Amino acid sequence: MTCTPGTAPEPPPGAPHRCGTLADHLRDCLGRKSVRLGCEDGVCGSCTVLLDGRTARACTVLAAQAEGLPVRTAEDPGDPLMRHLREVLWAEHAFQCGFCAAGFLMEIHALLTEHPDPTEEQVRHRLAGNLCRCTGYESIVRATLTAARTWTPAPPGGAPTPSVPAAATDPAIGSSALRAEDRTVLDGRARFIADLDRPGILHARFVRSTRPHARITGLDIEAARTAPGTVAVLTAADLRGSLNPITIACPLEGYTAPGFTPLAEDRVRFEGDPVALVVATGQAEVEHAASLVVVGYDDLPPVLDARAGADGAHQPLFPDLAGNDLYTEHRVHGDVTGAFARAARVVRHRLSQERVQNAPLEPRGGLASYDPGSGRLTYDVASQSPTSHRQYLSDVLGLDLDLVRVRVPANMGGSFGIKGGVFREDIAVCWASRHLGRPVRWIEDRREHLIAAGQARGEEIDVEAALGADGELLALRADLVVDQGAYPVPPVASAVFVAIVGCLIPNAYRVPAYEFTGRLTLTNRTPYVAYRGPWEMATFAAERTMDLIARAVGEEPADYRLRHLAPVDGPDPRMISGARLTDVPALGSTLRRARHEAAVAEFRTRQAAARAEGRLLGLGLATLLEPAPGPWSLHEAMGAHMGPEPVRVLFGPDGRAQIRTGQIPHGQGHVTTLGQIAATTLGLPLDAVDVVHGDTDLVPYSLAGTGASRAAALAGGGVLRASRTLRANLLTAVGRRTGHSPLDLDVVAGKVVDRRDGRTVGTVAGLAAACVAAEGERARLDVSEVFDSEETGWAEATHCCWVEVDPELGTVAVDRYLVVADSGRIINPAIADGQLRGGAVQGIGTVLQERSGYGPDGAQLSRDLTEYLLPTTRTAPAIDVVHLESRRTGDVPFRGLGEGGAVLAPSAVVGAVEDALAHLGVRLTERHLPPWRVLDLLAAHRIPTPVPEYR
Repeated sequence: MTCTPGTAPEPPPGAPHRCGTLADHLRDCLGRKSVRLGCEDGVCGSCTVLLDGRTARACTVLAAQAEGLPVRTAEDPGDPLMRHLREVLWAEHAFQCGFCAAGFLMEIHALLTEHPDPTEEQVRHRLAGNLCRCTGYESIVRATLTAARTWTPAPPGGAPTPSVPAAATDPAIGSSALRAEDRTVLDGRARFIADLDRPGILHARFVRSTRPHARITGLDIEAARTAPGTVAVLTAADLRGSLNPITIACPLEGYTAPGFTPLAEDRVRFEGDPVALVVATGQAEVEHAASLVVVGYDDLPPVLDARAGADGAHQPLFPDLAGNDLYTEHRVHGDVTGAFARAARVVRHRLSQERVQNAPLEPRGGLASYDPGSGRLTYDVASQSPTSHRQYLSDVLGLDLDLVRVRVPANMGGSFGIKGGVFREDIAVCWASRHLGRPVRWIEDRREHLIAAGQARGEEIDVEAALGADGELLALRADLVVDQGAYPVPPVASAVFVAIVGCLIPNAYRVPAYEFTGRLTLTNRTPYVAYRGPWEMATFAAERTMDLIARAVGEEPADYRLRHLAPVDGPDPRMISGARLTDVPALGSTLRRARHEAAVAEFRTRQAAARAEGRLLGLGLATLLEPAPGPWSLHEAMGAHMGPEPVRVLFGPDGRAQIRTGQIPHGQGHVTTLGQIAATTLGLPLDAVDVVHGDTDLVPYSLAGTGASRAAALAGGGVLRASRTLRANLLTAVGRRTGHSPLDLDVVAGKVVDRRDGRTVGTVAGLAAACVAAEGERARLDVSEVFDSEETGWAEATHCCWVEVDPELGTVAVDRYLVVADSGRIINPAIADGQLRGGAVQGIGTVLQERSGYGPDGAQLSRDLTEYLLPTTRTAPAIDVVHLESRRTGDVPFRGLGEGGAVLAPSAVVGAVEDALAHLGVRLTERHLPPWRVLDLLAAHRIPTPVPEYR
């Protein structure tokens, strides 16, 4: 094969390739790191290359098959069309984390080469083989159509005439400034965790349990020890005595968690439980050696029913626990007993959710480097919270905190919550590096990720609603069970998620009395992890309950919601659970706007006409107050708090502005949005601001890291205030140097000017560099801010979903989708729209496609991406977004919005499907609605007499 330019020689003529696949050869021999491995089954498309002018999945092509053929990757300078595509994809904000970007770039190039003027349907059909977990695809499809529209192929003997659309370069808050993160992912320079290397690096592979619950009766590692390239085969016995147990601290009273070890000792507790760690000189060698390890098992009955486990029906899974309940919470607000006693009607239902996957395209991974001379450990890891990793590595490995450095690569391929955990694998890999005195790298494959990394949702909740004679809601009771899986995952105890669900079930509604019981229970499933709004069950419970009550009393669901909105006037408005609502300027504004946009009465007319023709149309609507990140009073009501957010904004010796933040961007655009806030405040161009993140030696201590919608409100608020102080300090320092009064100075377009006559005093960079170098001025030009959350509480949103259900196939087509959001002032509209659309598509996928299923024996049913089905360009709908941007109190107008899309979409979609089938008597209390389930519902409810729905 020919790769230009190559970074390593081809093998001699006739010699076999040492690498098995084309992807391995391109990455490991030629340094083409843009060829990314997201599945290694040819499903995700991240490894797409142009092979002899046509697209190919490099992970499924043998290196030998490509001999003599030209190969092109994102690193190539490219032809004019490739260069045009890079510019348009950047200008259109096509990508977020960028892990998939190079693969899409290759596929779009091939499409436009073959079909220069494709329709949207052709684009969606062609790109359906490439997965993106972040964007929801709309920006990619739009960018592809824009690239085609603005590209004129070269006539014979002539040059092409590209016309790149105008892109926003204004850094001002409120502009869609181009993402600073995107250049490198489009030209092959991006570096993710699997792309990092060290001299003398070793490769690690975990041997995992094939049983959900069993005693380990034997472990034969001899064949693996003697396999070519093997350096070590480590078991729990090797680690015993040199580690502290892994535990989780939790502020919630009554939480009890087991202590456990990185590798299973005498018992495995879920399929995928790590039993041994093999370390070898190469990836092929370590995979071969790991396959030689033989584990003996004595099967034990698996605990799969969390509710039965919570009721004490099974033996404890850990010897140091009395049972499998880790946490129980009970709260009562108001006269619940009295409300149910006088109720004219009680509506009861049990709501359930299947387990799903976070499924970032980049699996987990880490590179541990221990220096025996200094005793210092450096761990490069794909993590949302490097400070948490540092703390746990110090605690469990017994190292002084200042001897542990954790770094996150410049690029991280998504997370959606799962990379906020500190995993047993992290500790085992770091222990191996210290034990062997060499760098050790572990990169998870897709099968490992699906069965062992962590799973989310899967909760079950019983809800009772007491109603008055006119259908007015008098009280709610809720009984929640959360399936913890086999192990807790540090640093955040899952009990916190139980508590936040309990606080948020009343949400935007007026609930006079409320009782909540929540339990967290161990089972023999994969550990439970946070996933994009881990309190989603609160919204699902509230919104399903509102729909089911509305249908029970014969009222339009949107109208029923509107008449039950909580009052937000008065001196101290609160949810009944205790959270203050003073940050909600006009509760219901998104609901009213969405109801207007939905034209509900007109839809009902069309729905009735469609039913007469045998077609099933449905409209679903769901609304919420999203903690973004929520006021202190919410965290007080929960009994737990993630802490404030520290930032530093400073001028460096070169005069450039620099932000240091504990936030970890992995698709959200933090580098751009935080940079916009600083640039706007300091009067600088966006490219004059650097954002430093992901290195515990350099950034402020932030245990929470990225999560809980903290970035825009807390980090953004901190940057805003620190930048204001830094600007004032700079003008004061310049005034001292030049004799000007600071009141006479201003910063405009990167220059300090005299307000009186407009004359330039100097450039910000030059003056800042001079002031930093001056004795006594450096400290004033380095500003720290610790920002709290009391005044940055809530975002509001409403989703509308229109569907058509095929009565013969059971398929659900989302014909239209609308998001109306109020997240205060929008920093960057294009980034905000991408977050909302991407989250909504993830939520839609969890209803119509995604499911982490288990067999009755506890065996997992979704082991690759042909079994765990992610949305594609063919199944993801176009999504309309409306921002209301209400004014907020205080000086920080930003609110988070990264989680609301994924939180609200399941309720809207389930509501729409129920609405399509409601006249048949269908009432939905489950979330997973694949075609077979819809057909079951249709078969069970084919009744001759229609069911009345609305007044």
